[in-house]
Amino acid sequence: MLEPDREVLAELARELVRVPSPNPPGDEDRIARFVAGRLREVGLDPKFVPLESGRSSVVCRLPGRAHGSILLCGHLDTVETDPNAWRIPPFEGRIEGGRLWGLGSTDMKGPVAVLMQLVTDLLRGSVVPPRDLVLALTADEEVGYRGAATIAESGLIDDAQLLLIAEPTAGHVYVGQKGELWVEATFLGREAHGSTPEEGINTILPAARFCTRLQDEMAKMPAIEGRGRTTLNIGRFRGGRRVNIVPDRSTVQLDIRTVRTEDRNVALERIDVIGGEEAAASGAAFERREISHHPPIVGNPGGTHARRLVQAIVGTTGAEPPIGIAPYSTDAVSIVPRLDLPVLLYGPGDIARAHQPNEFVELGELVAAYDVLRRFVLEP
Repeated sequence: MLEPDREVLAELARELVRVPSPNPPGDEDRIARFVAGRLREVGLDPKFVPLESGRSSVVCRLPGRAHGSILLCGHLDTVETDPNAWRIPPFEGRIEGGRLWGLGSTDMKGPVAVLMQLVTDLLRGSVVPPRDLVLALTADEEVGYRGAATIAESGLIDDAQLLLIAEPTAGHVYVGQKGELWVEATFLGREAHGSTPEEGINTILPAARFCTRLQDEMAKMPAIEGRGRTTLNIGRFRGGRRVNIVPDRSTVQLDIRTVRTEDRNVALERIDVIGGEEAAASGAAFERREISHHPPIVGNPGGTHARRLVQAIVGTTGAEPPIGIAPYSTDAVSIVPRLDLPVLLYGPGDIARAHQPNEFVELGELVAAYDVLRRFVLEP
């Protein structure tokens, strides 16, 4: 039976953290070359899937005994960060207190290290899995999921029967994910000199009232068992260009995570009504633009794949995990609709630590996830 080497796994994750890949700008070719080199060293045949200049994903296959593959997916890019906000430099990859600290340690270079080490150890140990294992390491997950889309269209994963994404799940098993709706709301008014505000139409005021009203309305969305409820994050607010000019334009960018397909239309209706009312009350105009939309993906928590993953987790931890859908979005939005695959999300770490300074992953989480995924992919 394969046993994870804690030190080897930690060092691989550390090396991945040390290869910067913030998106934007992306520039994932550097880390793509690193992972491809490591996979090639053990005898695998990694293939680059270009996205655009300087940006590629990597795909490789470990042959199994039967036709039909399990697609093991992780992303190579991270969000941007301000190094000055970190206690430990974000690209140092410091191991301290049983944790790996650094940008992407949880989201998701630690999980990528688990996937890479698993297929490496299987090959080195001459262990042939029941099905082909296809490792897909993507570019552009943090912005547009376009790397996953190019892989889905490449012909390299057409035989996939299951997509398993190793995003951090805090021990949960997710059989899908919430939808993702991004919207920009714009209020248009009239500029004037700051000393005569009555001559202008200040758009910051209706935009601010719009935010508070919409937040209150969206908080009333009903919770759905096993899915949670649709949520709103007011992610960006821009208004005004100088302190002594009445702002004639204010924009608000909204991140809405939906648990039901119909919640998209509910959210858009509330945005339009509240935005229109607040704009009219101030003499301003209101516009709404949908930036992007990905509907929710909801699988069967009692399905064969989910049950097998739960059994693997019980075999490692001794405890049965919670099952639901992920509150965040993943590369599944670019793969599942194209190939009509069931999806599972399970990986080391906690998404609550991601997208902020001083991100870390527990080394014990990496080891436990390796053991769970080993059990899962080797189960007939």
